Formats: sequence, C-alpha cells, structure tokens
Amino acid sequence: MLAEVTVDGMDSAELRRSVEDMVRNRQAEAALQHLQELLAPLCSDQGPLPAEFVRTEAAAIDFAGTALLRETIQTLDECGEPVSALAFELDTNAIDPEDGEPLLATRFFFDTAWPFSECTFAELLEGFNELGTAWHNDHADADERILRTDGLAPMVDALVRLRKTNAAQDEPGQDCIRAELLGTLYLAVLFHIALRDMALRGSLPRPLAVFCATHNGPAIVSAPAIAVLDEPVANEELLLSPASAQDFGKETDEEPEAELESEPEPRESLAELFSAPATETALDPSNDPDTWHLPPPDIHTTGSQLRRKFVTEESIDELTLASRPGLLARLLRRR
Repeated sequence: MLAEVTVDGMDSAELRRSVEDMVRNRQAEAALQHLQELLAPLCSDQGPLPAEFVRTEAAAIDFAGTALLRETIQTLDECGEPVSALAFELDTNAIDPEDGEPLLATRFFFDTAWPFSECTFAELLEGFNELGTAWHNDHADADERILRTDGLAPMVDALVRLRKTNAAQDEPGQDCIRAELLGTLYLAVLFHIALRDMALRGSLPRPLAVFCATHNGPAIVSAPAIAVLDEPVANEELLLSPASAQDFGKETDEEPEAELESEPEPRESLAELFSAPATETALDPSNDPDTWHLPPPDIHTTGSQLRRKFVTEESIDELTLASRPGLLARLLRRR
C-alpha cells in the first residue's frame, strides 16, 4: 500500500532511499528536518497523526539497560575475541506489552566478520548492500533484548493505529498513506539520531562501530552511526544544535571574513644589506644571536648528510611495514 503513494515527487521506494542515503552520508538532522516539513500538514487533532508526533525530538528518547550492555560486552571480551561493533535493530511492528515500546534487538560483532576496529566511516559503508550488510549473520550468540527504548511508545502507538485504519479500508486516503510512510521514516531517523547521541555520551566502554536499523516493511532505514577510526563527534556539547541542524549540509555563498593582518615592518633591500658597512660588533661572530646555538665549524652536519643518515633502506622498509593496509587486505587477513 505504501508503494502506491507519491510524496515530494517520489514514490515510497525512492523517498526511502533518499532518506537512507542522507542518513548514511551523516545528514540525519537534515533528513529529519525535511521529513518534519512534509509531515507537519498531516499532524493535527483532525489529521491522520497527532500534532505531538512531529514535535518529538531526539533528546526526548532515552535508552535503558546501558549498564547491562557494558557488562555483556565485557563478558564477550573475556571469551576470546573482543567485541568491535554493535548493531541495534528496532522493530516498530513488535511492541512490548508492558510499556508499549517497540522491541529493540542488540547484536554483537567481532573483527572476524569485518575489520570494524580498523575501519573509517566510509569503509563501513562498503559493507552495506541491497540485502543488508556483509556481516549480518556473523553476530555473537547472546541475549538480544538488552537495550530498551524509552520515549517512543506514543509515536509507535499512533503509527500502529494509523496502520490498522489504513489496512481496514479498501481505498484509504492519500493523506493517510503519506502520513504512515512519512511517520515511519521520521521515527526511524529520530531513533538513529538518539542512538548515535547516546553512544557519543560515553555509554559504551570504548570506541566501537555502531549500526542502527529500523524495520517496518518497505520503510526500512539502515545505516552506520559511528565508526571506530573517525567518530564525527567526541563530546556531547559538540553535537548539532537545532539551529545548526537547519543549515546542515547546505552550501553558503558568503565569503569567510578575512583576518586582519598587521602592516609589515619595512625591511631593507638585499642591496642595502650587502652595501652597508660592517661594524666591529657585527664582525665578531660571537655577538651574532643566530650563531649562539650553532655547532663548531669542524662538526657541522649538512642537510645532505642528515638525509643520508636518516633515510636508509632499513628506514624505508620500516615505514612500508608500518603503513595502514587497505580494506581488502584487512578482510583477506581475517579469512
């Protein structure tokens, strides 16, 4: 049913890919703002979704079970191979009957599945494909119900009610179908941002690769949130504020203000320097400040001598061995 609707000139599949591409390119805030603009006319007391739905912010979503998460990582570390990546998969179709929150699966991965501990964000993206990820089935056999969401229940309840209403009608209205699609994507991006921020606040015992996925039929959104080698933000205070999120990913025509440079002091020309008469003080090398720390003439080392001394075949071999191998070499090394 979602495939039959057109939003912003795109069908549901194109819109989903567009949103997912933005999240994968670290433009989650921009994607969220765009979805807010599309969803706002559909959220009201008389609309398909309540007005509070589109007003929900990532800061209102919390996670319970972070202490148990750290304990589980430590336990798995002690079994041999250390945990190097976490995947959190949210299922908006599966609801916890106790608190109404969607069920969240936590999966643990090791470098034997992919060189997570040596990957940049771009290299993590190489493991994603149309069917999911290259490491999807290589997770540890551990309890998956560890981390729980807190704050998504009202949004999920509104989506479930709208989904049931649309499914009960032979021809539901286009606004209702659009609201279901946009609302599901909005919740997925919101969850991604909240999970990323939670990890960046120091809830993990050490730098780990973090992945986030939301499953709901054709509206799935799957993307990496953090890479080990190049975390986008290392401090909670540096996270994008609502004001900066509005301009995230936008180009600007404004030129940066040039720094004021002080007027350079006039210098004598080379001809004047060479033609100037030498004074008795200048003739004495011991009075020249530039020569106070120079070695005696007999033990002076030239630049050529230094290069021959430090750049040797052994040093070149050591530098080659120390260079970081490519992703393909690291993958083959683990097979």
